[in-house]
Amino acid sequence: MDSCSWSNLPRELTDRVFRRNNINSKDLTRCSLVCTTWRLVIADIWGKNFSLLRTANTGATRRIVWDYKNFHIETFKGCKAELVDSLFHWEAIMIGPKDTPYADGVFLLKIYLSPGHPFQHPKVKFLTKVYHPNIGRDGRVCVEKSWRPSLTIFQLLLVIYARFSNPEPDDPIDCEIAQMYKTQRIQYDENARDWTKKYATASQEGTIDWSRFLKNNNILEPTKLVD
Repeated sequence: MDSCSWSNLPRELTDRVFRRNNINSKDLTRCSLVCTTWRLVIADIWGKNFSLLRTANTGATRRIVWDYKNFHIETFKGCKAELVDSLFHWEAIMIGPKDTPYADGVFLLKIYLSPGHPFQHPKVKFLTKVYHPNIGRDGRVCVEKSWRPSLTIFQLLLVIYARFSNPEPDDPIDCEIAQMYKTQRIQYDENARDWTKKYATASQEGTIDWSRFLKNNNILEPTKLVD
């Protein structure tokens, strides 16, 4: 099959070919050696960090690769994650849910996984400032109580995303913001909207590389990146 006809196959079919349940990193490597076109198709499906997926040879890395592959199969609208420079370092982007003070805000997170993954909890930090009782002024997110070895990164990010709509002021990182949420809700919402407008909109465009999140993904619309 020539390059042109292969590239014209439905995306659903190529996904099925290279996302078989029993496929592993060695299989993907062998497929990528067939020809340049196949390698480009695989790289397009698994992302520019495909080479990182071939290095999985320990329990932790095998689990992380499984998490990464399944995240891209199950990913929910409003969030996307990518590898950065290793399997243990991820970046994720979230769009603030509608009907919240964070609506349409663009929030970037760092996720650090330990060599003891999944038995040791990840470390999660927002790079974007967020006015929220469960997010520290330094961006730290406490995930220790939510984490368990059976949890996937996809599920963990769902938990964090849900806190935009349902903060937990009785288990805060920032007690001052938690008190504001409980006693002055209108002022809390106003502060959260102000921070979202100031820190989580177009002003970030010059400092964050959005391209890896925009590719083959519709969670961001061009209008969200302009004032």
